[in-house]
Amino acid sequence: MLHQITHGARALLCWLALGGLAPAALACTMNETGGNLGSVTTFRVKSGAAITSSANFAAGCSGVVLSALGTPAITATIQPSVTGLTLKNGANAIPYQVYSNAGMSTSYTGGLVVVNLSGTNLLTVLGGSGLNVPIFISTAPGANVPAGTYTDTLQVTWNYQNICEGLLGVLGACVGVSTNASVTRSLLVTLTVSNDCTITAPPVSFGSAPLVSGFPTVSQNISLLCSKNMTYTVGLSAGNNFASGRRQMASGSNRLSYDIYKADNTVWGSLTTARANGPAPSDGSTVQTIPYTARVYQDQATPAAAVYTDSVVVDVSF
Repeated sequence: MLHQITHGARALLCWLALGGLAPAALACTMNETGGNLGSVTTFRVKSGAAITSSANFAAGCSGVVLSALGTPAITATIQPSVTGLTLKNGANAIPYQVYSNAGMSTSYTGGLVVVNLSGTNLLTVLGGSGLNVPIFISTAPGANVPAGTYTDTLQVTWNYQNICEGLLGVLGACVGVSTNASVTRSLLVTLTVSNDCTITAPPVSFGSAPLVSGFPTVSQNISLLCSKNMTYTVGLSAGNNFASGRRQMASGSNRLSYDIYKADNTVWGSLTTARANGPAPSDGSTVQTIPYTARVYQDQATPAAAVYTDSVVVDVSF
């Protein structure tokens, strides 16, 4: 009789260890970080190297216990993005891909289950180390787009099955709340695109002449390739030796006055109306030209024989 009482007491203590003393669970929490591709020019988007970044979807379930009366599992599924793996700004679009590795060799596609853990593997994850779903983002070059902020939304749906948020009772029964649910989290992918221009300005050469009256008028163009939809003006600096309202080439202390003129025969300068307007909004692919003429002033005395030079800066404002 005494032996039976002792045995019963031991059985009661064992039940308490399994159920009554199980730690209280904490609900799983999810978050996401990253997704900012930074700021680049339109030329980088169109013809430069791919623009890359990384992001992370994470779930933390420390303290949650598992019910033995069902198969515990947690999955993370990438859903089709809101705009179809395309960064958009109005009607303008930049395609991109998402990958599971930093080498960008294994791509995710819409609806692909990227994490599926159950049983002992899940138990290890829920023990405190957390669960991470890395996302590596890379644009596809070739998009001819105007400046602006381009965005898309990636979504990951977390699904829980037989996760017990509470006490675990006899035979693994969940005394708390048995969770079978799904939670969708969103990540904003952003790329800021800025305007840019390439400028081609050939040297102006007046050649040689014995007198200032012998220098020819030079007619040339400044060529520009600018971002799509970009409107701009082009200015020319006064040069290194500007004096008395005229540009001047120099050879030591000697000067040879000249100027550069827009198509309307006014001096091309760097301020307000002295600037030249771009021909039309750029299409991002076609080189545009602005004509000009350069002339040596004929009302000056011929300076000493030498090579005369000046440097003029071309600037584009948009």
